[in-house]
Amino acid sequence: MIPRTQYAPTATGDLAYKVCGQGPRDLVFSPAFASNLDVFWEHPEHALLLERLSSLGRLITFDKRGSGLSERSTESLSLEQASDDIVAVMDAAGSERAVLIGWLDAGAAALATAARHPDRVEMVVAGEVTATGQPGEDGVTGWSRPDVSATTEVLAAGGWGQAVMLQRLAPELAANPRVLDWWSRYESASATPTAAVRLLEAYTRVDLRPHLAHVRAPVLLLHDSDFPLVTQESIEWLASQLANATLKIVHARLPLTSIVPTDEVIDETEEHLTGTRNLSSAATQVAALLFTDVVGSTQELARTGDVSWGHLLSAHRAAVRRSIDRFGGHEVDTTGDGFLATFPVPSAALRCGSEIVTDAPAYGLQVRAGVHAGEILVRDDDVMGVTVHIAARVASSAGPGDVLVTDTVRTMLAGAGLRFTECGEHQLKGVPGVWRLFRLQTPVR
Repeated sequence: MIPRTQYAPTATGDLAYKVCGQGPRDLVFSPAFASNLDVFWEHPEHALLLERLSSLGRLITFDKRGSGLSERSTESLSLEQASDDIVAVMDAAGSERAVLIGWLDAGAAALATAARHPDRVEMVVAGEVTATGQPGEDGVTGWSRPDVSATTEVLAAGGWGQAVMLQRLAPELAANPRVLDWWSRYESASATPTAAVRLLEAYTRVDLRPHLAHVRAPVLLLHDSDFPLVTQESIEWLASQLANATLKIVHARLPLTSIVPTDEVIDETEEHLTGTRNLSSAATQVAALLFTDVVGSTQELARTGDVSWGHLLSAHRAAVRRSIDRFGGHEVDTTGDGFLATFPVPSAALRCGSEIVTDAPAYGLQVRAGVHAGEILVRDDDVMGVTVHIAARVASSAGPGDVLVTDTVRTMLAGAGLRFTECGEHQLKGVPGVWRLFRLQTPVR
């Protein structure tokens, strides 16, 4: 599901942004150059990578001014204006402090924001960024001028919207008809040909050098050794001018990390943020997720006392585990008095949830449950991804004795003989969009 588009108002126009996931930190990511968030999310590989980013925290993505769903200004955007727009999006999304992630022009804007608004930036992850688009007298080198000139000529001659840039920079990707078709639509939906040339030329005029001494936040600089427009020497010079920078050279399995971070890039980002590097070992699979929670546990603890409550909770947990085993589920986590379990099919998750909430009164408890199904990332004994967050929020929306499901689950179970009562539309905390929820008519065995 593509996250709902929201808008950050500014004095000169609105900026489109989307929010997904939740976690201990905010991450702000803007695609390089021209973009369109809706079309960006339509590409399965991109959507999966954005979900990986959202597993590190609450992910805020936005279209820069002049492209995509944001204000289509006809004026060139300065580096300082681009920095102000990042802050405007953070304000609108309720983000006090964030990790800024960007490639090319978006990376330059992120570094400028770290210099101009140090209290708002936790860290910067910037890829393929040069201190200036022009060769400098202080030893810095900018973009590869022949490549930039050739690209500009192609765009000006009508190559925009025809995926010509993809064919020039990543012919192996362009050989895939699905990717070629998507890229053509992405270009056309992101900007007009004239605007595309203007955005490219504006980036070649960027000069970060006045801001570099003021960047105090940790900076992770990333460079794909196969990326033709940026030299390793220019990235190394930039790293030498920053007080707290780490430079990583990656060899991406997929080209054009400048458009969206690849697995290798996100591995580096995760390690820099958390000190661990485990997401690359995560496997993607489709599963049904069941969350359960004891209602009013604090009040019950106060009523019965620590010892009695401990015995009661132990008996409940044993019963839940028997139900999970009986319906072929896998216990993922036990937090407090709740459970998270995965099932190969949603009908098994629902029948298990029904048994748990129906049996709970025998222990003097009331339990609520929520079920959602979709793609998850599995790493060791843990699961992650937007699907997990949705399932948790569905459970928290349930009442005592309820098993709530998303419309996704209800649709998957058409013809299974299970009956549901519609509960209306809900806003799930931290999850974009409006969600239709349904109550399973229990008991179901």
